[in-house]
Order: sequence, then structure tokens, then C-alpha cells
Amino acid sequence: MNGNTKHQGMAITSLVLGLLSPVCFGIITGIPAIILGHVAFNRTRKKPEQYQGKGLAITGFVMGYISIFTTLILAGLLLPALAQAKGKAQSIMCVNNMKQMGLAFRVYASNHGDRFPFNVPTSEGGIMDASAAGDDGFVQDPARFFQSLSNELATPQILVCPADRSKRPTKDFQNLQAANVSYQLRTGTNISEANPQEVLARCPIHGNEVLCDGSVQQGRRRR
Repeated sequence: MNGNTKHQGMAITSLVLGLLSPVCFGIITGIPAIILGHVAFNRTRKKPEQYQGKGLAITGFVMGYISIFTTLILAGLLLPALAQAKGKAQSIMCVNNMKQMGLAFRVYASNHGDRFPFNVPTSEGGIMDASAAGDDGFVQDPARFFQSLSNELATPQILVCPADRSKRPTKDFQNLQAANVSYQLRTGTNISEANPQEVLARCPIHGNEVLCDGSVQQGRRRR
């Protein structure tokens, strides 16, 4: 091995890493290519009698910079698309949750004279005596109402919208609280299967609504 080869090893390494970074390893080799390239370049300037490979070093760190800039640009383009895809997936999961919810209400009604639990007296296994709905038609704490559907709902985890970071799922209906429920619930004597187009439940995040006939309307605005 001659002297020139010996003293341009760092420049060669920078070049190799720089060439690899855009095609396969990205910033993993891009950053070392930049560091080694600059070190090698500075050596060739300060001690040209001992170190060579200035052009190799420049090529190495330039390729490293190109790799990093390309990665950042791609990330800037892909992240919004990924966020949009995630949002769409969460909305679909929300709709599925609400379909199960609507089915649970209908199953309950079929076993209780076509009445939802908030229209069935406590003596008959309902929850008619619970707090009434507010001015907007939605109850303040829907947890107690959903507890009455524990036999019809597969799991209380579906009561949290996937996009709702303010609520946390629970596996236990017995300890179900408002902090475990995303969905808003409407009550009243007019909220029944006799009025199939009345809104029964709503997702405050996506605007999805369960109607009294069990169907789910996506992205409807609150009335």
C-alpha cells in the first residue's frame, strides 16, 4: 500500500458512504459521510503533504447532504399523506364502533318491547330513572346508559373513538365512566325505533351518527 492510498482512506470512506446514502441507507450513511468528508477535506487543506483525496472528500459530503435533504423532502411529502390515511382509518373504525353500538340498542329493544334502555323502567331492567338529556338533547354522562347494554355490547372498548385522545378505553363495564366514553347519547321518548331517522348517538370528533334504525350516517352535522 503506498503513501497516497494510506492518507486518503478517510476521504475514500466518505465517498463510499456518500454514494450509498441516496440509494439505500439514507441518513444512516449520509451523516457519517458528511462528517468524515469534512474532516478529510480539512486535512487536505492543512496538510496537503500528508493527506490527499480532496475531491473524494468533497464528493462524499456533498452526496451525504443530498441524501439528507432528499430524505427530509420525502418526509415532508409523505407525512401529510400518512396522517390523512391514519385519519381515514380512524374514521372507518369509528363507524364500525357505532354500527356495533346501533346493533346493541336494537337487540336490547327487541327484548324490551321495542324500547331503548332509557325508555324502560328500572323495575324492568331499564334505566328510565337516569338523568335526562341536556338542552342539546345529549346526556352529560352516557356511561351509565351504556352500562345497561353490557349484555349486548361485545366490549366497552368500542365506546372510545380511535381519534379521541381525551378518553381511555376500559375492559370492564362495571367501572365504566365518562372518561371511558367518546360518544354522545340522546335520550327521550321520541328516541325510539318508531322514529328511525332520529339521531341516537353521535361522535363529536368525526360527526358520525347512529340513527334509531341502527344505521350509521358519516360526517353528519349536529342538529
